[in-house]
Amino acid sequence: MKKNKIILMTTVCALLIFWSACNKKEQAVAPPLPGNEPLTTMLLKATNTTDPTDTPSASWIELDPTGALPPDTTHATLNLKKGAVYNVAIKLLDTLTDITPEIQARENYHLFCFDVATGLNLTCVQTDKDTNTPALPIGLTDLFTAGNISSGGLEVTLHHQPNVKNGTCAPGSIDLEAFFTVRIH
Repeated sequence: MKKNKIILMTTVCALLIFWSACNKKEQAVAPPLPGNEPLTTMLLKATNTTDPTDTPSASWIELDPTGALPPDTTHATLNLKKGAVYNVAIKLLDTLTDITPEIQARENYHLFCFDVATGLNLTCVQTDKDTNTPALPIGLTDLFTAGNISSGGLEVTLHHQPNVKNGTCAPGSIDLEAFFTVRIH
C-alpha cells in the first residue's frame, strides 16, 4: 500500500512538472533595432527632366561628429533653372564609404524631409516608396520643381524611424541634417 502511494505521488509530481514545463510561454526576444548610421556627407545630384545635360549637384560635408568644427559648405549650393523640374538623387557617405545602399536596405526605417526656406520657390516631393503597408515615402529619389527666380536655404534631414515610421518627420531620431543654398535663375 505504501509502495502504491509512493508510485502514485511520484507519477503525480512528474505529471505536474511536465505540465508546467509545457505551459510556459516562450518569451520572444525582439532583435535590437538598428542604430543611427554614421554619416558625414550628403550629395544632391539633379537632372533636368527636359534637358539631360543640365545636371547641377551640391555636397554638404561634416567630418567632425562633435560639431566643434563647422561643416564644409563650399559646394553646398544647388543652381536650378527657373521653371525646370529635376529628378534628384541623394547619396550618403561616411567619409569615403557609400552608405546609400544601407539606407536603401533599411528603407522602412528612414525618411528624408525637406524644409524649404520662406521665399525660395521650390517644391520637393519624394518619389520612392518603401515596403511598409501602406507604402511610405523614403526620399532617396525626389522631384524638385523650381519656380520663379529666387534663392534661399534648403534643409535636408534624414530621419531614423525604426518601428515608428508613419510618413511624417516627427517620430524617430536624426541620422544627418544638411543645409544647402538653392539658387533658381
